[in-house]
Formats: sequence, structure tokens, C-alpha cells
Amino acid sequence: MEININIDDKLEDVQVLISGSDIEQLADIARYLKSKNTSSRQLAIKTADNIRVVDKADIIVVESFGNDLTFTLKNNQKLTTRKTLEKFLEENSKYDFVQISKSEVMNLSYLSKMESAFSGNYYAFLTNQTRVTVSRRFIKGILSRLEGSAEDEIL
Repeated sequence: MEININIDDKLEDVQVLISGSDIEQLADIARYLKSKNTSSRQLAIKTADNIRVVDKADIIVVESFGNDLTFTLKNNQKLTTRKTLEKFLEENSKYDFVQISKSEVMNLSYLSKMESAFSGNYYAFLTNQTRVTVSRRFIKGILSRLEGSAEDEIL
């Protein structure tokens, strides 16, 4: 495979041209490129005092309290802003965030393991030693986001 990159200042947007004789390989490459998130890896969080720019990869958990969101970062810092959970999920649908309850979202990159709880819910254990409760209503969504994992392989 040969890759050529040409910079053209006259183009307003990125243009990708894929050439070759193997249609299946070309289709695989096109699907891969389309699946990649081209949106920013950073998020501006407007707090009461300032605007903080954080990497989305540093966000572990997002909790909703009405129209306020509290972000827990990997350094255990918490930032609060005015935004709904629904709006946050809509804007970050292609990232590793998955809803785990009516008012909470976690970053799948920090998921270490899950265990069933007595109530029918699950506990998600995160790499920062945090345990969050996952509502049974959202288990299927989590499983579908974990690539190549069958339900019985994980739980």
C-alpha cells in the first residue's frame, strides 16, 4: 500500500481519494475513514469563573443535576457547567462516552470491569478505582459499544 498526501491551499475542506484495483480493500478503507471521529478531541467547559479546555480523553464520568453537568477528570478534578446531559451526548456521540443511568455517562476508555449487583443493576469499576452504578436499562447499550464482545463474554 502506498500513501500520498498532497496539500492544496485552494481546497476549503479535506478531500480523500482512494485508488486501487481491489474493491473490497478500497471499501474497507473508506468505511474505516468514515468511522473516524473528525471532531475536536478537546472540549471547552464554561464554569462560573472561567472557560477550561480539557481533552475529552481526560473525562472519566459526567453527572447531570438538572441543567448542570459535573465532569470528573482523570486527575479527580471536578468541573461544573450549564448544559443538559442529552446535549452533551448529542455533541459527543462518536466518542467513547456511554450513558449508564438517567443522569450519568462514563468514558468507556476507563472501564476496567463490570459486576452484577443484587438489585439487577451492575457496578462498573473504572481504572481510577471508582465504582459507578450502571442501570440495567443501559447495559445493552454498553455491550453494543464494546467492539467484538458478546454479552456472555463480559458479564
